[in-house]
Amino acid sequence: MKNFLFLLFVVLTLFSSCKKELPKEIENPKFFRTWYDTVQGMPFRAKLCIKPDKTFEYSSHACQSGSKSNGIWKIVNDTISLKSIKPKGCLFQNRFGVYCIKIGDKSYFENNKTIKGCEPTGRESDYEIFENEKFIIRNDTLIHINQQENDCGELRVAFSTKEKVRKIYSK
Repeated sequence: MKNFLFLLFVVLTLFSSCKKELPKEIENPKFFRTWYDTVQGMPFRAKLCIKPDKTFEYSSHACQSGSKSNGIWKIVNDTISLKSIKPKGCLFQNRFGVYCIKIGDKSYFENNKTIKGCEPTGRESDYEIFENEKFIIRNDTLIHINQQENDCGELRVAFSTKEKVRKIYSK
């Protein structure tokens, strides 16, 4: 009986020390960098920073306005999906990739606020909502895959690893 218990102890010890390796989630490092808008004309500029810690930050600026966003991402095959975290404070919220607002559409400005009835103020009073927005990489370009119909036509959002050259006009 002692030999049986000893053998059982040895077998259990051997099996308990074996650790099954779980498959590692493969992350594609080619997504991890700062991307710059390529489609919108000057003076519009946008920057999307995708970080290895599964977060992202987005900011855009034009003449007298700007927007921002931050959130989390996940990669499935060759596609990265970005999802915003709900912002704090009073801001206008815009769906990312939809740049067309019908002229005279007052309901847009009344219904697209983070807090109903609040009045957003400041230069960066807009928050871009990424609702599982999907992107793929072709060559050195990060291309947004439009998922929602809009009145913008075929406007495509794309980012490059190189920032647009700003022209400075002198007199």
